[in-house]
Amino acid sequence: MFFYIALTVVCVVAFTADMILRYMEKIPSFGVEERFHNIEGKLIPIEDFIPNNITMLTVSAGSLGIFGIFLKLMNVNAVVCFLCSAAFGSIVNFVIMHFLKPFIENVSGTALSERDDISGYEAVCTRRIAADDYGRVSMIYKNRKYEFDAVSVNESDIEKGEKTYILYREEGLCFVEKQSEVLDIINEP
Repeated sequence: MFFYIALTVVCVVAFTADMILRYMEKIPSFGVEERFHNIEGKLIPIEDFIPNNITMLTVSAGSLGIFGIFLKLMNVNAVVCFLCSAAFGSIVNFVIMHFLKPFIENVSGTALSERDDISGYEAVCTRRIAADDYGRVSMIYKNRKYEFDAVSVNESDIEKGEKTYILYREEGLCFVEKQSEVLDIINEP
């Protein structure tokens, strides 16, 4: 019981601090911008069950703690209690990421739609883009971070962390060019 109470208290404090930093100080996820994982399911969106940032980790762990307290009060076996609580935390994470977050973004009008033109926006490579393969880039649009699969237009390797420009987007796939290549063309005599 002490484990679940301590976990719930730590998660509530961490979530509150994260929200204060995010909305008052404009520092998302305690300054940790990178996702925890790059898992992507083909048929089942398994990535929505696993927390991918600090905010969702605190929400999932807090849900685990609250449900664990509830089950312990009902005198459920410790192993069953932990397994059920962990499953509940994953389900809460899925509901928030798969249903609640897209709904809020659509209602608030800040969601990036397929018809929005993002040509010319700056993006950062988050997964290496090989010359003959695709990787991932992330960009900020209306103060929200978005990630897209991307290919290099010039068929040049783009390393993780390099800045790029999005030339155009088609069906969720961005065609990008290294920022240094654009600047090299401009600076040529």
